[in-house]
Amino acid sequence: MDERSDNELMLLLRGESREALGTLFARHHRSVYALCYRMTGDTAVADDLAQESFLRLLRYKENFDGRSLFTTWLYRVVRNLCLDHLSRRKRERRMQERLSLETEDGDVDGAPDDRVELLERALYALDPDKREVIVLSRFQGLNYREIAQVLECSVGAVKTRAHRALRELRATFQKLEQEA
Repeated sequence: MDERSDNELMLLLRGESREALGTLFARHHRSVYALCYRMTGDTAVADDLAQESFLRLLRYKENFDGRSLFTTWLYRVVRNLCLDHLSRRKRERRMQERLSLETEDGDVDGAPDDRVELLERALYALDPDKREVIVLSRFQGLNYREIAQVLECSVGAVKTRAHRALRELRATFQKLEQEA
């Protein structure tokens, strides 16, 4: 099974081949987990979302038509799942605030001593739509055309989003660095 393309494996999966699912999982779990982690910033949540991503792949296998790359389709599934999670989490926080319950926001106590930690904090400070463009381009290695397919927008829109997101990331990073 390993020598077959992802698109061929999806065709086999549509024909109920569980071995094809196993091969796709082995090939893509690491990058799916990385995308989930970078979108949420939480290892446990990322693990759950990565698992759910492959369940959705199985559930929606008939929707894969092969016109785009498998990874583009998969990242769209993962992106939607992560955005759903982030929306739910945001609603839950608002509800807790309305009920005057204390919430844990995950802020790091004290000044970070590592620029990588500062960069992570700056990345998670971005809105999810800005963060996803950076994650898809810089961490997942997708080009702007592939990102446009995942986000279902034009390449120009992706370039604009990426430029604005990087500018905001840079400003947030510099602010955090000055505070440290």
